[in-house]
Amino acid sequence: MSVPMTASADTLWAIGDSTAVGWDGHKIVTAPYPLVAADKLHVTAHNEYSVSGAMISGHSTYQRDFSATTQLISKDKAFKKANLVLIGLGINDYLHSDNALPVVIGTLQNNVRQLKALAPQAKFYALMPQGTWEDGDTLNTIRLGGYSYLQEKQALLLAYQQLGVKPINARVVNNFNYHKELGDHTTHPTQAAYYKIGEAVAKQIAGDGYTAKTYTGWRDKRYYIADKLANGLQTTVAGYRYFDDGVALKSRWLKRNGKTYYLAKNGAPAQGNILIDHKVYAISTTSNGSNQLTNTFASRGLVKDAYVMVKDATGRKVGWRWIKAGRPYTGKKTVNYKVYTYKDGIRQAATAGLPIK
Repeated sequence: MSVPMTASADTLWAIGDSTAVGWDGHKIVTAPYPLVAADKLHVTAHNEYSVSGAMISGHSTYQRDFSATTQLISKDKAFKKANLVLIGLGINDYLHSDNALPVVIGTLQNNVRQLKALAPQAKFYALMPQGTWEDGDTLNTIRLGGYSYLQEKQALLLAYQQLGVKPINARVVNNFNYHKELGDHTTHPTQAAYYKIGEAVAKQIAGDGYTAKTYTGWRDKRYYIADKLANGLQTTVAGYRYFDDGVALKSRWLKRNGKTYYLAKNGAPAQGNILIDHKVYAISTTSNGSNQLTNTFASRGLVKDAYVMVKDATGRKVGWRWIKAGRPYTGKKTVNYKVYTYKDGIRQAATAGLPIK
């Protein structure tokens, strides 16, 4: 059976933490699990309410809790038409919250009820926390809140069942493969693992009887969202892309709202110290989980005077180089009382000596 080539108006809204954002312990991957799941289900993803560090109950001195997110969502009129809601919270409560487990569960219940009232037609799902391996197998370790990961997971499972939220166990990471599947070997999945998690989420949602009305994706080399040509910065399974009437802009500078961005050969906004037309530009590498153009991808101008890892416009590593005024430096530099010679930005052998005046 052929896939219908009209775009879906159905939406999946993700509410999660750094794993929903796509942090792998070192960088943000191009396809976090909510984007993968949405692509597999042929729906439009809303991942703007996933934020690194998010918790259910927050911390007595660090408030980034579910209630604050729900308040923001309540002001978003589009959420009322949500078809699927995917909650992926809990691991940060176990790791960092000083609230007791009943407080965590009570906060969860209150916010899920509010969200269900805001989007009564939506189907609600919850991706169960996968656990953490900070010191190997620590699933039974009691932390700040006075409970273990396994105790939290059991309490979350019961609460979701009582709330009519269907729990999803991706079962991608376990005691035997966490060192391979987690980018930091403790908590955050690799891109490959995120694909597996997204596929598992989509499979379980589809197995629950959900079928998208139509399809979102490419048609005749143009990208459609909700049956309309995509415009502006959008999230796709390949990551962020900037569109003009469905065409992904590539290999060019883009100015928006007083900031400058560079779109690579594959269309992705460049990040890092990027070599473009024989000059190295510093482009922000932080993220707030938003699908809006922000400082995440904004150019800060030429690298002034620093030893940095340089990448080409495709994101491929060129190597460590000393860059001065945007160009590879040739000459001598003193670092920690050693004189280094640089040729085309590449550091040569060091010689002991006094700092160069």
